[in-house]
Parts: sequence; C-alpha cells; structure tokens
Amino acid sequence: MNKLDFANELAETTNIPRSKALRIINAMLDILSKKLNEKEKIQFIGFGTLEVRLSPERMARNPRTREPVLIPKRYKAVLRPSEHLLDKLNESHTKIE
Repeated sequence: MNKLDFANELAETTNIPRSKALRIINAMLDILSKKLNEKEKIQFIGFGTLEVRLSPERMARNPRTREPVLIPKRYKAVLRPSEHLLDKLNESHTKIE
C-alpha cells in the first residue's frame, strides 16, 4: 500500500474527499518527521511507539568484494509494536507459512 492507496482508503472510511485525506496524511507525516527529528517519542495507544535510536558504528563486509566496510553511527526510526497490534497480527495469521 502506498500513500495514495492509503488516502483512498481513509477517504472511503471517513467519507471525506480524497484531496482532504491526502492533506491530512501529509500534515501527519510532516508532524511525525518533525517530532522524530527532535528525538521525541511518539506513542499511539493500541498500535505502538515510534522512537529514534542511535545505531553505533560497526564493521560489515561488502558481499561482492568481501572487503571490510565501516558503517558510521546513525540515527534510525524504530516502531515498537503494542501488544494489542501483535495480538491482532497473530490472530489473522494463525497458520504460519
């Protein structure tokens, strides 16, 4: 699902025009980006918590040349899913393939 698909689903679910749904999604993404950039934790009850974590520098290998490569430290966004979301995922996927 991409942003346009999501906007279509949001518009259909909430009975609003797709253009308004896109504006809402864009505003939400802007706010999330701003708050994550400020290293603020964002919690959605029943869904999960978005937070920024510092990934330390580490050594890796280039799979083609097998040469060691230093991966510098960097920030990454991480979603820690809630128990409710994990339960829903596992309910709908009872048969693990």
